[in-house]
Amino acid sequence: MKKELYLSHYIRLFLVQFLPHEKGVSENTILAYRDALKLLLKYCADSLHMKIDTLHCGQITKEIICKFLDHQEQKNGYTPNTRNLRLAAFKSFFSYLGREAPQYLDNSQKINTIPQKKIPHKTVDYLESEELKAIMDSIDSKSRNGIRDQCLLLLMYNTGARVQEIVDIKLNDLRLDTASQVKLTGKGKKERVIPLWDDTIEMIKTYIQKRKPKQEDENHLFLNDKGDKITRFGIRYIIKKYTNQAIKKLPSLKLKKISPHTIRHTTATHLLQAGNELNLVRLWLGHASLNTTHMYIEINMKLKKEILSRAESPKLKQERKNWKAPKILQWLEELSEEVKLCEV
Repeated sequence: MKKELYLSHYIRLFLVQFLPHEKGVSENTILAYRDALKLLLKYCADSLHMKIDTLHCGQITKEIICKFLDHQEQKNGYTPNTRNLRLAAFKSFFSYLGREAPQYLDNSQKINTIPQKKIPHKTVDYLESEELKAIMDSIDSKSRNGIRDQCLLLLMYNTGARVQEIVDIKLNDLRLDTASQVKLTGKGKKERVIPLWDDTIEMIKTYIQKRKPKQEDENHLFLNDKGDKITRFGIRYIIKKYTNQAIKKLPSLKLKKISPHTIRHTTATHLLQAGNELNLVRLWLGHASLNTTHMYIEINMKLKKEILSRAESPKLKQERKNWKAPKILQWLEELSEEVKLCEV
């Protein structure tokens, strides 16, 4: 067996060259794909009674991947979402393998036919204005990290940024003059520029004055207690901490599962409620497809109430034929137009 036909050779090229340089995916995605492939290799080596470094490209088939996914779901409690993420990593790798080694293209195509697990549809949570304010108000600006945390949450809400985008912000990504803005680097290393409120600018300036990096060349905006770049898990902890404090004054927060992404959902929903077009919100959030942004129409209760207010409640004592009254038909026409506008 030639060296280039061993899986280890192509996995190394896939993780080190293809994903970061050709696909331009984030470090977190590369690590997730690495972990998925590592688990698969261990399972295959055990199943085939072989050493991992002797596995070759033709030995991992559609059947063994399905068995692996079923095993992880049944024995290790994989959720459908986790199962689908692992499967996406495998499909990406074997598509790459089929391109690099055409003799395995047939096997790659079979693996790509593995269906994803259906996931129950759930609406996402967002914060009402008073709920967001309660979380912000729970931050003591005089505490050790109070200014940083206020700045962090305000910037997240201002921009609607993904948590990794916030982590990656550097000082030179900011413009705090009259053309105030921040440059965000999203998925696929795509950049976008978001304008900043005056309050956000002042908060950032205040925080930068108190910012104490561990190393002089540390250029990331948000730092942890040690003066190093803050992590996604650090931001998650911060939001959870202040949410728990805010629950004491606003118990409705207890009913919501709040994470860094909830702030992003909140920004998107509030932008729509302010009357902005869906495509503008898409650009603001950095969504590649308008279909992704459509979910905010679904969770936007204010918009739903406005639609409902245009309809008259049915008079229950009337005969059934009154349901076809002109007002009902007119409302249905208006609703149809509203849906068309949402799809633009």
